[in-house]
Amino acid sequence: MFNRCRFDNSINLKRIRQPENKKYPAPVFRLPLPTQPMIQIHTLANHAPVALHIKRNTQRNIIIRARDASSLNLSIPKWFSPAQLQNWLRDNEATLIRILQQAPAALAGQPETLPPSILFTGEPYALRPAPVAQIERCDRQRLFRLPQQSNPAEQRDLLRQHLFQAADATLLPKFAAHSQRLQLIPAAISLTYAKTFWGVCRARTGIKLNWRLICAPASVQDYVCIHELCHLRHPNHSRAFWQLVRQHHPQSPAAQAWLKQHGKTLFSLG
Repeated sequence: MFNRCRFDNSINLKRIRQPENKKYPAPVFRLPLPTQPMIQIHTLANHAPVALHIKRNTQRNIIIRARDASSLNLSIPKWFSPAQLQNWLRDNEATLIRILQQAPAALAGQPETLPPSILFTGEPYALRPAPVAQIERCDRQRLFRLPQQSNPAEQRDLLRQHLFQAADATLLPKFAAHSQRLQLIPAAISLTYAKTFWGVCRARTGIKLNWRLICAPASVQDYVCIHELCHLRHPNHSRAFWQLVRQHHPQSPAAQAWLKQHGKTLFSLG
């Protein structure tokens, strides 16, 4: 069921203009997902999480449609900032709850399922329930054993936790090695759950890498690490920046192509 919310119902958007182009000192290497909705978890006042599948458009209206009892499709103007979106969600929470309550009954009771396989370091790994107490990764057989006594939602959470720990043990040391080799040292390095970029470089707060990169091939992981490190010298996407990236990672075009073709699959677990 569609619910069309006009801007002047919540925010006087006539006074909110599209921001002018500014030269930001710390660029963001964003996901190549031109048609893929961004998924954001929004927490209601009653602490209930709602998955928002957000698309940007050229219209001046916000359009909401229920996917199921715990997620919504949300179409917003392309210039709507994250702060404006958060304000709108807060001011229109009653509308969000009403639309969620109108979700089709068949969808509301639909059980969560896992994909039959996921990528890990660029290779497909099967997901198999087994009599185990925690996630077990079998590299020789290329499979993950999941606790069969857990439901799909719990298995998904355990698997995400396992992959995050693998990223912490693999991606961060890899990044540190590249940093020392290039003699480009950020203020800090950490992993992020972000769903809009693979990596981000900020002069003050350092560099963050998306934990889902543990699912990409090693050469792609190397590319993102080097890409973000090069932003420390060139805080832009100038010709000099790309020359520096290719100097330290000649296979960067192939890595970019892999992300463009397979990047969406790294979000199979959310």
